[in-house]
Amino acid sequence: MHADLEESFGSFDGVKKCYENIIDLRIATPQIIINYGIFLEENNYFEEAFKAYEKGIALFKWPVVYDIWLRYLTKFIERYGGSKLERLRDMFEQCLENIPQKFAKEIYLLYAKLEENHGLARRAIKIYERGADAVLAEERYEMYNIYIQQVASMKGVTATREIFEKAIEVLPDDQVKEICMRYAEMERKLGEIDRARAIYVHCSQICDPKTNNKFWQTWKEFEIAHGNEDTVREMLRIKRSVQATFNVEFNFMAAQMVVPQTGKPGDAMKSLESVVEAEVQQVAKSKEISSVPKSKNSIQFVKTGNNEEEQ
Repeated sequence: MHADLEESFGSFDGVKKCYENIIDLRIATPQIIINYGIFLEENNYFEEAFKAYEKGIALFKWPVVYDIWLRYLTKFIERYGGSKLERLRDMFEQCLENIPQKFAKEIYLLYAKLEENHGLARRAIKIYERGADAVLAEERYEMYNIYIQQVASMKGVTATREIFEKAIEVLPDDQVKEICMRYAEMERKLGEIDRARAIYVHCSQICDPKTNNKFWQTWKEFEIAHGNEDTVREMLRIKRSVQATFNVEFNFMAAQMVVPQTGKPGDAMKSLESVVEAEVQQVAKSKEISSVPKSKNSIQFVKTGNNEEEQ
C-alpha cells in the first residue's frame, strides 16, 4: 500500500526507497519485485530494473521465482538482443540449474530461440535436445516435434533421423506410432523406400490391427505404390502374425479375469491353453509364423526377398 501511494503521489526517489526497504526487510512478494521492475523500466532505468529482478531471484526459490525469471529474461532480450550474448547465456544456465520440469519448457524454448536469432545454430540444436529430455513426460512429444521441425529448417530433413529414432526410444507407444508414420513418410519422400519399409515393420509390432487400422491402411497404400506382390504379401503376413500375438495377450488377460469370478483357476488355465493351441494351429496352417523381432529400442532395416521361407 505504501509503495502504491508513493507511485501515485511521491517522487521517483521516494518510490525507489520504499521498494528497497521492502526488499531489505525481506517482506517482498514476487509480484512486488515485478512491480518494482516495471516501475523502473517505465522511467528508463533498465539496469536498475534488472538489478531488482536479481534481488528477487536471490530472495525466492522455485517455483515462486518462475515469473521473476521469465520477465527478467524476456526484458533483457528485448533490451539488448544479442549484444550481451554471453551474459544472457550465463543467466539462462543459472535459471535452468534447478528448474522443475513443470517450468522447463518455456525457458528452454526461449533459450533456443535466442541462439537461433543471435547465437549459433549448433548451440540452439543442443538446447532443443536438452529441453526434450528435461520437460514433463506429457510435454515431451510436443518438444520432440518442435526439435525435429527446427533441426529440419536449420540442417535439412536428413539431420532429423537421429532425433526420430531417439523419440521412438523414449516416447510411449501411442505417440511412437505417430512418430513412426511421420518418419516413414519422410523417408518415402526422400526416395528411401527400404528405410521407410523397415520403419513400418518396426512400428507394426505395437499396432494391434483391431485398433490401429490407420497404420495398417497407410502401410498397405505404401506397398501398393512402391512395392510389389511379394512385399504386399509380406505386409499381410506380418499383420496376421501381430494380430495373433495381440489375441494371445488379450486372451491371457481375459483368462486371468475369469479366475476370481469362477474360483477355478484350473478351468481358466485349460481355457487359455485351448486358445493358445488354436492360435498356433491357425498360424501353422497358413505358414505365416513371423520371424520379425519385436524390438522398441532400435529399428532394424530388412530387405524383402522373393522366397518367404528364406526370411
